[in-house]
Amino acid sequence: MLSEREQPRNTGSLRRVLIALRILLGVLVAIVIAAAVSPMLVIADLAGGGTGWGLCPDGITTCTTSYFAGPELLAILLFVLFAAVGGIAICNRLIRRLNAGQ
Repeated sequence: MLSEREQPRNTGSLRRVLIALRILLGVLVAIVIAAAVSPMLVIADLAGGGTGWGLCPDGITTCTTSYFAGPELLAILLFVLFAAVGGIAICNRLIRRLNAGQ
């Protein structure tokens, strides 16, 4: 009788799991890039006369936002970045473990 470690693995389902993890990894990397680039795009929009994606509805010249708008945006972006980077680390660890077990 084979022990638990010697049991043959279903390579088809393992392969699907690895593909799904790699797709999830790509999505998480895209989220990190979007969260890192979005402040630059907001500033570029404001500099070009736009609303800064809703931060200043009437443009930069008459912008009256609260003192907490910037720190609130920073906190949200940092949370998204850290959550996505944590997800990337977990996905990488799972992919390495599953590849080692093949």
